[in-house]
Parts: sequence; C-alpha cells; structure tokens
Amino acid sequence: MALSSRAMFDGRMSGVHGLTNFSLKQLIAWDGRLAIGQSQIDAQHEGIFALAVKASDLWRKSGDVEQLKRMTAELHQSLEAHFSYEEGVLAGFGYPDLAEHRTEHQVMLEEMQLIRARVDQMDPESDNAEPGLLLMNYLLSATVGHILHSDMDYGVLARAAAGGAAPGTVPALTVLS
Repeated sequence: MALSSRAMFDGRMSGVHGLTNFSLKQLIAWDGRLAIGQSQIDAQHEGIFALAVKASDLWRKSGDVEQLKRMTAELHQSLEAHFSYEEGVLAGFGYPDLAEHRTEHQVMLEEMQLIRARVDQMDPESDNAEPGLLLMNYLLSATVGHILHSDMDYGVLARAAAGGAAPGTVPALTVLS
C-alpha cells in the first residue's frame, strides 16, 4: 500500500519515531564537537548544516515545492564542491584512506541525485511527504553521520599536517564502538 499522506509519516504509523515532528535544527546543531580542526572544511561543514536545516524546515512547513527543488539542487552543488575540496586537502597530506573516503563521497552524491530526482517529481498540488522524509533522513546521515563516522577519522591527521608534523608521526586513530 502506498503511503501518500503526511499523517502516515508523523511517527504514529511509521518507523521514523516522529522525526518529522521536529525540525532538523532540533535534531542536529553545528558546534565545536563536530569540528575536525581544519578551518576551511569546518566552515564548509557549518554551511552545509545551515543549508540542510533550511531545506528540512522548508519541507516541514509545507513550503513551495519549487523552492524545495532549488534548495535541494543548491545542497547537491554544495556537497559536490565540498567533497572535491575535502578530497584535495586529504590528498595534500597523504591521507591513507583517501580512496575509501572518496568512494563514500561518491555514494553520498549518488544518493543525493536520487533524492533530487524524487523531489523534482513532486507535485505541488499533492500531499507528497515521502521525498521530504527521504531528504531529512539523508541530511541527518550526510551531516552528523558522515562527519562523526568518516571525517573525524582524518581530523587528527589534518590538524597535524596544518601544524607541520610529518605524516608518519601522527598516532593512529582509535574508533570507539
């Protein structure tokens, strides 16, 4: 059975536990705990957070579909530019897991493209919550999830490279489960 009503996504009848009842800003907030210690990348991350919150709030408030399409396109372009810049920085200090990180970025961009296609198909006259929910889930993953899971792994190396330390002198990172 197709879910076509926003009520189906309000947490009572779905597995999202009411996430749609909250703005993305209530769920995530940019602060120093998410900084990786490279000023340009941190500034880009903060900008991506701001775009993510704006796009999410626009969808939640049943904003103009055309405006949501523009926001989604802007977010996609920002992610492409950020990932390219970040990969250049990582290559510059010899990040050993660059190939894996680059692959993760590519997967995220492919997911974003699929979401953009869904948003582009939204009918302004219908109650179409699914693309907005997909976008919100993606934004949580692309912001907090990616930074905490992947970007923090290179943060120590980036800070050491910025401080002039030789790549081999940085202690190995420990991932806590």
